[in-house]
Amino acid sequence: MIQTADVFCRVVDNLGDAGVCWRFTRQLASEHHLTVRLWIDQPATLDAFVLGDGEESALLASGHIQVCDLVQASTALQPADLVIETFGCDVPNPYAERMTQRSPPSLWYNLEYLSAEDWVEGCHALPSPHPSLPITRWFFFPGFTPKTGGPLREHGLLERRKALQQPHLAILHANQLAYSEKTQGTPDSVRRIKVSIFCYDHPLLDALLDAFEYAHQHVGRCVECSVFQGPAQLRIQNWIAHHPNHTTHFTFLPWLSQDQFDAVLWSSDFNVVRGEDSFVRAQWAGRPFLWDIYPTDDAAHLVKMAAFLRRYRAGWNETKTALELGMLWQAWVRREPESIDQAWLAVSAALPYLIEHAEAWSDQLSQHPDLTSALLDHAKTRSANHHSSSVK
Repeated sequence: MIQTADVFCRVVDNLGDAGVCWRFTRQLASEHHLTVRLWIDQPATLDAFVLGDGEESALLASGHIQVCDLVQASTALQPADLVIETFGCDVPNPYAERMTQRSPPSLWYNLEYLSAEDWVEGCHALPSPHPSLPITRWFFFPGFTPKTGGPLREHGLLERRKALQQPHLAILHANQLAYSEKTQGTPDSVRRIKVSIFCYDHPLLDALLDAFEYAHQHVGRCVECSVFQGPAQLRIQNWIAHHPNHTTHFTFLPWLSQDQFDAVLWSSDFNVVRGEDSFVRAQWAGRPFLWDIYPTDDAAHLVKMAAFLRRYRAGWNETKTALELGMLWQAWVRREPESIDQAWLAVSAALPYLIEHAEAWSDQLSQHPDLTSALLDHAKTRSANHHSSSVK
């Protein structure tokens, strides 16, 4: 029986790795009732979004979740039943040796980065025997098909989101009709598009804000923009200082809990996100989005982005609509400021249809098992097999 888990995390990409690990840890504790230690090399990183209220506070106070400094893992006397390295964060050798001294040994997993590339299916859930210790590590890949581990998703997430969004799409369709008919005297509030921004300090962010102004000048579409904490806030504030007559309305948000972050995505019409954690949450939001994927020197991020777009846009009835979203993504990732104005104009005009597609994608994705449950099911099978072999 699996009752305890140790999750290992090194903070590499700002908040992304820590964000994924905290959601994963919280789900192990709250939904699957495990006692979990999160070993992290920068514990203070969690302060940004673990605000100590509600469920999170209760889990920490009760001891169901314990946050530990990674440097202390070498001296941990008793490894957990289930050990998960996230994103190649190797456990210390003394800890690994003690994993083999348990009876039965710890179940050992390496939770990899999310990808839509085809090769992931062939590598998912493959064993890797340790070269010198009598223990096997299993590689577990999040993904977008039934042959992968799926993405992180909490129980009841889509139901909570849809309850908040239920009246929104009908209102947006009505607004779009008013816009397309060029109704005179329509107030700005009717024509506003709600956008949230959580991205890196991308050089084309200024061009995107210029595109918001361009759309307002040419077709009267005004943007109401919520800006999350992070490097984008400083760049946007600098843009505002140089555009005193801008029409875009900005709200600068403080640090939010992950649940509050999700709620902002749900209440927006379009989201700009980054990394892995917010990338997944944007998909569960059922809203079209722009992915500020982290660039790599070998351009592997272009391959990764193209693989996702192929899956995301597959089967869309409105082929032109799918292409319009792709135009914006390509202009952004290839850093083509001259293309942003027209790309945003096309996306904003197609917004109701893009939202319908985003909701359909979210529903389709939810048919697969969630990542946490899939990994635990795999681990329980390994545990049962080990017990059966021991009995024989």
